Amino acid sequence: MPNNFLITGPPGSGKTTVLERTVSILRERGFKAGGIYCPEIRERGTRVGFKIIDLMTGEERILAHVNQPHGPQVSKYRVNVDNVDALSQAAIERALKEADFVVIDEIAPMELYSVDFKRAVLCALDSLKPLLAVIHQRTTTGFIGEVKGRADVKIYEISPKNREKLPKTIADDVLAVLAKNMKKV
Repeated sequence: MPNNFLITGPPGSGKTTVLERTVSILRERGFKAGGIYCPEIRERGTRVGFKIIDLMTGEERILAHVNQPHGPQVSKYRVNVDNVDALSQAAIERALKEADFVVIDEIAPMELYSVDFKRAVLCALDSLKPLLAVIHQRTTTGFIGEVKGRADVKIYEISPKNREKLPKTIADDVLAVLAKNMKKV
């Protein structure tokens, strides 16, 4: 039974919304989430960047921004690798120690400039705790391809037909792993 659950789909398909709804269902059942969330930064209705937020502490930093003066460029954004290194590693490590399940939004090209992020993702994937993550859809090679190709992952592809039912489906799969893990204790 896989314990790593990856949500993918085209840009704008609702991946983060499905993730948030799934996390909400699990929290309503009394389970504690930890990890990172990377919401958009908008100014006057236009996306100008992304934050990276620790789900357990609320600490947030800039992940990438159009006005970021330096760092690797992905599309029109420059990535603040130092922020990704520091916050993702601390948040994922904290989640592995203190949370019931780990959340990563998202495993995508911007975050992959951080060696610490990739190391933390691998620790989360290798742990017994369920991992709930959004992953870049089009990439099939490199680190993302390796994550997608693992035997212990289940990938959910969002479509207009399944978008509304997917949070409950994924939550049920995570709950099955949590129940199995509780029996081991």
